[in-house]
Amino acid sequence: MGNYLSGQLLGARLEELVRAANAEMPVVQAAFYRVQGKVQYAADNVLAAFTRPADFDGGGGDKHADVISQMGDIIAGCVKEAGHNVELTAEALRLAAQEYARTDQAARAELQKLMNNDYTQDGSGNRVDIPNIKLAL
Repeated sequence: MGNYLSGQLLGARLEELVRAANAEMPVVQAAFYRVQGKVQYAADNVLAAFTRPADFDGGGGDKHADVISQMGDIIAGCVKEAGHNVELTAEALRLAAQEYARTDQAARAELQKLMNNDYTQDGSGNRVDIPNIKLAL
């Protein structure tokens, strides 16, 4: 997937992005999916509470049973979508770390090139090279 530590060349901590994407975000995603299951379970239990057995007035569901079922489905769907968004966020963090690592290498090379060709002019307009300072890049 790329060298995530290469961001350290210019002071970035890309491993933090990768850790969040690979370790922390999946935990959050799993929590959303657990909540989704619990919401659906609770909605099913409430729906069952509104369903009359056949021994009592012909059986079947109460007039509110469909509304309760729809509400449970809507809430569970929202929680499921939030879990999916967490998954997409983790993927975006991984891609950001990869792209930063790639561009970081290019930026380092360009900075060194500029430093090697750095010059100024003296009062007479003559070129004066600026000494190449070795930076810990």
